[in-house]
Amino acid sequence: MKIVRRPDLALKRYVLIHGLVKLMSRLVHQLKSLWVLDVVLRSGSFTAAAERLSVTQSAVSQHIKTLEEEFGPLFERGARSLTPTQTALRLGPHLRKGFDHLEEGVEAIRRCCNQITVSVLPSFASAWLIPRLHKFNAEFPDVDIRIAMSNEVVDFRDVDVDAGIRFSSRTFPELIVKDLAEEEIFLAASPELAKGIGSDFRVLKDHVLVDSDAPDSFNWSAWKKAAGHPDLEPRRRIIISDSSQVIRLALAGQAVALVRRILVQEELSAGRLVRLFDFSLKIDQRYLLVMPTRSRGNAALRHFTQWLQQEIEAASAPQQGGA
Repeated sequence: MKIVRRPDLALKRYVLIHGLVKLMSRLVHQLKSLWVLDVVLRSGSFTAAAERLSVTQSAVSQHIKTLEEEFGPLFERGARSLTPTQTALRLGPHLRKGFDHLEEGVEAIRRCCNQITVSVLPSFASAWLIPRLHKFNAEFPDVDIRIAMSNEVVDFRDVDVDAGIRFSSRTFPELIVKDLAEEEIFLAASPELAKGIGSDFRVLKDHVLVDSDAPDSFNWSAWKKAAGHPDLEPRRRIIISDSSQVIRLALAGQAVALVRRILVQEELSAGRLVRLFDFSLKIDQRYLLVMPTRSRGNAALRHFTQWLQQEIEAASAPQQGGA
């Protein structure tokens, strides 16, 4: 059998591949220039963009010049000003959205599929989450979880955090939000201390009260007013910024404590604390699990979310009781 070679076909393939390589090279270079344009639009100047990109100002100018050769003027340059043209302003939102999606995709690939970082208030972490983490570890032994405790609300754009547990009445339209539980506050004490209190509110004037420096909507003043005893005052009042330390004082029998239900659920169930009186004040703040859109699809975070929802649901059933 005679094989006939087709040099014309080989040439066509070469030309096609060479053309694709040139096209890809052009697209890659254009992508760099579009990224530079996006940074200039966000930062407001060539100088600021150069600092952010760690390149020279002339390199930024060259990228913009390359784009202007194709799209026309992108900026009106003044002596001390840089004003985007309508073309740049029309491109801006599309660039921002496109690069944000690209960063989310790269971040999702880069992240280890079995490692997550969760930002948590120290009080919630100490009193509720950390004592229960052994359950999560037993159920998902391949998932590594890092707890970042902070009183500050993290900005997911600036930190390497996958999700946050917040106690808030706010809405977060820019984030994915999972509603975990509502909350209420009431008085609790150690069993020994509770024996001498009974059901008479007035007895509190003979005891030390400890509570956190909570907002006015759910502090001591709000509770006693809602309970119908606005003039009630304890013998002494101690205010602590960390709710977990409020619970520690109550467990030690040193004071009556104004506590959040979910934070003391385990102590109540175990009998280490006793709920006083048959009154609680529901508050506006709720427990929320929030996460940036880049965390969508994170399998390890999905496991943690499901476990957290189950655990907090089990702990959210109101306790009945009194001294």
